[in-house]
Amino acid sequence: MEEKDELDLFIDSRIKTEEELLQEKCEKTYNAASNPVRRDIIKAVCFLGKNMEELLKETGLSEVSLKFHTEILISADFLYQDEKKTYRLTELGLRVLPKL
Repeated sequence: MEEKDELDLFIDSRIKTEEELLQEKCEKTYNAASNPVRRDIIKAVCFLGKNMEELLKETGLSEVSLKFHTEILISADFLYQDEKKTYRLTELGLRVLPKL
């Protein structure tokens, strides 16, 4: 892993404008929703939610791959995990679901 130099540290510490934050959120949302595997995960979770084992069976993904994609969906605010480790759709996920 490369060490960060002064320029990297400066860029990381710079306060982002509201426009930059909105742009990042749009890019993150687009990246999450544009992937067909992640769309399949959203459809599989649906209204009732699914645990890891159910999603593994339904999607046919490996555990590593499923975790990778669900982390992206969580980061983009499409999914969350409840206290029982069940994946559930967020408000955004529920709004997107009928369009998939």
